Amino acid sequence: MMNLMVVDDEHSAVESIAVSIPWREHGIGQVFKAYSVKEALEHMASHQVHIIITDIRMPGMSGLDLVSHIRQKWEQTKCIILSGHASFDYAKQALKHGTVSYLLKPVRDEELIESVQQAVVQIRLEGEKQLLHQRAMYSVREHLPEKRAELMKDVLLGHKFADAELEGKLEQLEIGFRPQDKMQLLLIRYDDHQPTHKAFRLMKYAISNVVEEIYGSTYHLCHTDDAYDDLVFMASPKQTQAEPEMLMGRLGERLIHSVRQYLNATISLSVSRMGRFPDQVPQLYHQAVSALRKQAEAGKGLHLNAAAGTNGATLKSLTALYEPPGLTTLLEAGRMEDAHRKIDQIFAELSNSVFPEHVYVAFHYLAAAFSYMAHREGRQLAEVLGEQYQQLLKDGYGISLRSLETWTRSVMKQWEESTSDAGQDAGSTLIRQVQQWIDHHLGEDLSLQVIAGEVHLHPVYLSKMYKQSTGEGISDYIIRSRMERAVHLLKHTAMKIYEVGQEVGYNNTPYFIQVFRKHYGLTPQDFRNG
Repeated sequence: MMNLMVVDDEHSAVESIAVSIPWREHGIGQVFKAYSVKEALEHMASHQVHIIITDIRMPGMSGLDLVSHIRQKWEQTKCIILSGHASFDYAKQALKHGTVSYLLKPVRDEELIESVQQAVVQIRLEGEKQLLHQRAMYSVREHLPEKRAELMKDVLLGHKFADAELEGKLEQLEIGFRPQDKMQLLLIRYDDHQPTHKAFRLMKYAISNVVEEIYGSTYHLCHTDDAYDDLVFMASPKQTQAEPEMLMGRLGERLIHSVRQYLNATISLSVSRMGRFPDQVPQLYHQAVSALRKQAEAGKGLHLNAAAGTNGATLKSLTALYEPPGLTTLLEAGRMEDAHRKIDQIFAELSNSVFPEHVYVAFHYLAAAFSYMAHREGRQLAEVLGEQYQQLLKDGYGISLRSLETWTRSVMKQWEESTSDAGQDAGSTLIRQVQQWIDHHLGEDLSLQVIAGEVHLHPVYLSKMYKQSTGEGISDYIIRSRMERAVHLLKHTAMKIYEVGQEVGYNNTPYFIQVFRKHYGLTPQDFRNG
């Protein structure tokens, strides 16, 4: 319940309002009485008063003076003016001070009760609004590190922002640097193995705290994780430094030593050259990653000056991802050993890449292959891709190489177990053998007689068994494999058209062009130019 105070220098007026109205029935708990502004302020100092009903004209300070004091010190308290003077000037001043009502004496009980209830409603609405604001602010502060990391990841990946938009985000997230500020990047790789993902995250959190402790007094800092689960700190100097590279180097050595001493852990550190935020951040990042990747075999605990190394890298396609045979082809044929080998090649190439985009592209390639196989086998996507798929999809560019590889291996294991449960006869083993031989001899004579001779079967029997097992003829598989290989060569090499044709078994160039156009709807040259 709320408390009420009646203020008037006329005792009878105070008593009448305080006693004659059953205030408890209208949500009022306690009613205080005051016969002057001074006495009212004393009550306010020692009790919680939500609503005040006050006269204007009183000895000493007036009711308007009281309202002014209330507004300055007890902003949430609501005031109702009860006056015997219908003065426009008084009413205007009361309105200026934000009073709930301006009532004239004598006032009916119903009118006074209505004004008090109006004040009660205002107080409750303002209280709810304030509570919602507090909850919102708590939520913002609770998720501040996460929101900062998301913004920094966008900057790292080269997402474009208008200066005003970016400056607003930086200010809202309480990040200490602004567009065009000078900065360096610290790329920190945690070198030790942790038994669980949770332990790994806790260690990275501890390392982040050490970074803040060492660099925080000299630099504005903000950090995020990259696609390789390394820590990336953006460090902008708080004041101009004579030799920033030398200072960063000293602090880097101190960081490596402190992590080893206090956390019993080993990290490697790559520091970029100085650049401008945010436009040069992607280039600085690639520089730092490239330096760390190049020195990966040198051991743990490295401290690298990335500025002395490469000036950046050029984004290229992932060879292992697109090199035929594709993952879908291997899974369709039940060639699990080859599929695992391809997965190994993909992640080996990803681990040496300096571009987070490669991880994102690989995720969609793998998800597409697994989704196709699920639909082909009439199985539920959730059954094949698992719950983690939705989280990876939600993460978008935030997918890490570690989480992608864990998910991929899990799906492969589940797929292998399900196909194993279905049973694999000698025929399917033979089909895989035939396809493997074809894949390794695309540039040679692939007549049915030659292939049958390799597996010691009659050509007619082999052709019939292959068709029954796969739903397509051997010649269809050969053409498809040759075309996939041709596309790869056209896209990733500078070989001439006739050389590509010979590489995939077509010594007659016009015939190669004819087959390619029939398969893809355009000539090899048009494909390369497009």
